Amino acid sequence: MPIRRIVAPTLALGLAAIVSLGLANSVAFADDLVPGDPSQSTMPGFPPSSGIPGFPSGPPTTPPVTETKTLVLSPSKSVTKPGVPVTFEVTVLASEGGAPLDPQPELEYHLGTDAGGDIVEGLTVTATSSGPRSVFVRSGSQYGTTSLTVVGDPVALQITPSATSVAKGGSLAFTVTGTDKWGTPIDGSDAVLTSSVGTDIVDGQTVTFPTASPHTITATLAGVTASVTVEVAASAAAPAAQAGLAETGAAPLEAGLIAALMLLAGAAASAFTIARRRAQRQ
Repeated sequence: MPIRRIVAPTLALGLAAIVSLGLANSVAFADDLVPGDPSQSTMPGFPPSSGIPGFPSGPPTTPPVTETKTLVLSPSKSVTKPGVPVTFEVTVLASEGGAPLDPQPELEYHLGTDAGGDIVEGLTVTATSSGPRSVFVRSGSQYGTTSLTVVGDPVALQITPSATSVAKGGSLAFTVTGTDKWGTPIDGSDAVLTSSVGTDIVDGQTVTFPTASPHTITATLAGVTASVTVEVAASAAAPAAQAGLAETGAAPLEAGLIAALMLLAGAAASAFTIARRRAQRQ
C-alpha cells in the first residue's frame, strides 16, 4: 500500500509535466508563424517545407502558358519624326506565319515600345526622341512586334545639281540628301539654299543664274552644310555662216534661186553658141 501511494502521485506529476511541455512547444511554434503564409505548416513537429504525410505540400502549380506570335502590326518598319504620331493596325493570324483570321476577332490590345518617353494612346505611338525602336503588341498569350525608325538631325549632307553647267540666264534644280547618326536617310527638302553670287535667284531648291561665272551653291539643314560649284557660261555663240553663197549674207532660199538662174544662163549661152555654129555651116 505505501508503495502504491508513492507511485501514483509520481505518475501524475510526470504526466502533468509532459502535457505542460507539449503545450509550451505548441505556443512557441505558433508565435513563429507568419500569418497568411501557406508554405508554413500549422502542425508542430513537421517542418514547413515537408508538409504532412497524406496532404499536398503546397498549392497546385499552374501549367505554363504558351505564347504565339500571331499578331501582325502594320505599317511595318515605319519611318517618322519626333512628335509625329504613327497609328498601327493589328491583324490576327490563324497560326504563326499563317493566314489572317476571317472574320477578325474583337480583342483588347496592349501596345508599347522599348524607348523611354514614347507616348502610347491605344494603337498610336508618338515618339519624343529620335532613333530606332521596337514596337510590340499583346493580347492574352498572343503577341507581335515590328520596328519604328524615328529620324534624327542630319550629321552629313550632299547637294547634287541637275547639271554641272548652265548658260547665263538658265536655271538648275538641286537635290539635297543626307543621313542621321544612325545612318537613316533624311528628307532634305527643307534645306535652305544660298549662292556665292548675290544676283542669283533662289526659289526653293531651284536657282536661276543671271551672270556668267563659277557659282557655289550651299545647302544648310539643322546646322549642317554641303556645297557644290556649277559653271555658268555666257550666251551661246551664233551659228557659223554657211559656206559658198551663204557667206554673202543671202538667205538659203535666195541663194538657191541665184544658183538656178546661173544654171539657166549657162544653158542659154551654150544653146546660143550651138545655134550660131550651125548657121555658119549653112
